[in-house]
Amino acid sequence: MLQMGVIRPSESAWASPVVLVPKPDGEIRFCVDYHKLNAVTRPDNYPMPRTDELLEKLGRAQFISTLDLTKGYWQVPLDESAKERLAFTTHLGLYEFNVLPFGLRNAPATFQRLVDGLLAGLGEYAVAYLDDVAIFLDSWADHLEHLQKVLERIREAGLTVKAKKCQIGLNRVTYLGHQVGQGTISPLQAKVDAIQKWPVPKSKKQVQSAWPVITDDLYHTTAKSPPH
Repeated sequence: MLQMGVIRPSESAWASPVVLVPKPDGEIRFCVDYHKLNAVTRPDNYPMPRTDELLEKLGRAQFISTLDLTKGYWQVPLDESAKERLAFTTHLGLYEFNVLPFGLRNAPATFQRLVDGLLAGLGEYAVAYLDDVAIFLDSWADHLEHLQKVLERIREAGLTVKAKKCQIGLNRVTYLGHQVGQGTISPLQAKVDAIQKWPVPKSKKQVQSAWPVITDDLYHTTAKSPPH
């Protein structure tokens, strides 16, 4: 992160602890526990898109492409005055972010505002939920033209996509925990299996321990959890 310019050494009076979170692809997401900072942060109430409406649009399409913005939040630079508040402690010393980190109360709203601005005027065939952008249409020729237009806007904005996580020109794609396309919308089978195969709890303690896991699987079949 130092080499990439994501962070820099800090002399801030602020400090938060580091949390390492495993990602579905096996990589590790570096997060900071900004719990105390978030408690004194004024909320940004910019609305998040409704996942059911996004899936409804994609489900009807014959051709769909999805783009994943690389390390989404890290592509947003911070004002100089904000950097000292985002300092975090490590065994190597104190550092602070130069870019928007995961875990901030208003990070999802900030990033959603960015991608909504990026796709302004393209709502008939392009949508985004945080860093997951989708382009959809029934005509193959028009789809290629629209995909090029979206990619040009991403380039002009100075953003990058993670190629290995993109899905280009498919009839059905995985988006927000669902398989969508060609008139169908269905949750990922692995999520359904996890819920169906969960053992029936036989005590109050087992109910309490099972509920967070089951509700997390249910939630991820309808929406992607904001990075935190």
